[in-house]
Amino acid sequence: MLEDQLKNINELSFQINITKDVKEKEELENDIKSIIKDLKKKAIESFKSESDIKKFLDNIVKFNNYSYNNQCLIWMQNPKANYVAPLQTFNKMGYSINANENGIKILFPIFYTIVKIKTNEDGKDIFKPLFSLNNDEKEKYKNKNDDSITYYSQKLSRFKIGTVFDASQTNMPLDKIEEKLNPLLVDPRADNVADIFVKAIYKDGFKVKYEELKNGVKGYCDIENKTIVIGKGLNNLMRLKVLIHEYAHGLAHQNLINNNLEYNTNREKYETEAESIAYVVSKYLGMDTSSYSLNYLYSWSKNKDFEEIDKSFDTIINFSKKIINNFDVIYEKTMKNIDMESNKITI
Repeated sequence: MLEDQLKNINELSFQINITKDVKEKEELENDIKSIIKDLKKKAIESFKSESDIKKFLDNIVKFNNYSYNNQCLIWMQNPKANYVAPLQTFNKMGYSINANENGIKILFPIFYTIVKIKTNEDGKDIFKPLFSLNNDEKEKYKNKNDDSITYYSQKLSRFKIGTVFDASQTNMPLDKIEEKLNPLLVDPRADNVADIFVKAIYKDGFKVKYEELKNGVKGYCDIENKTIVIGKGLNNLMRLKVLIHEYAHGLAHQNLINNNLEYNTNREKYETEAESIAYVVSKYLGMDTSSYSLNYLYSWSKNKDFEEIDKSFDTIINFSKKIINNFDVIYEKTMKNIDMESNKITI
């Protein structure tokens, strides 16, 4: 069934590629979106327990460079996957694919260019696909001195079916993968990691404050004033965990600005998303995640329709990836500065 649906996507993508009719192209795109939606629904419906939810979120950590759509496809074909990559990647690392292995099928997005055409009529610009321009318009677009037709954006056109493999299908030693993907974050390192996280938070326009909080509150995010408040007296690992949770709120829940009614009405949803993001990021950092219970996410998802679950998983995956990327950028810059300082010659 999955193979048939992927073949259908491939055929529809081919039709999109050859047609020049914009309306037909949009209809074909909608057909593909419908198939992908069905595939995601089947993936989510396959979660039978809290452990399945945990495995799926763990896969986000392992494959954070893959889209939500492809995370679902990987899960459906091999939920026990450890490390997924194309054949070329394994070959570059010096490993080969075992004999008679069937790869994991994923979707590679193909985009087409939208251009902006200036017009004097009503002062409104016209937006058209690049492929629909006539020869004269194409020449104007290529002319760097002519700004009457310029690049505007890219739009998803179609998908190409690609193949990746899990490390278990290769001669790559799995213990090395686990060691590399899940280094343990011990207490002495937590302070440094938390400091880097604070820098990433500031880079996103948020401030971090430490205050005495009452009634067991460990922290909160004032989204309107872009301020994350952390309770004083927390140990370093707990401080880091609360930072991640509140940072998740700040990035993912901008719609809650001046909207306490929405938060109070759907509090479970927003806290589920933030805590799930915190779990994924904590796992990526190598923190001990045994204190996280994902039963709340499993229980919550069983009581909601697919549309709402789909939006929440999209939020969890996209903002987990964003926070991880923000952290990595600051971490690499910080480590580079430390290396430069350590290499200075003192006279």
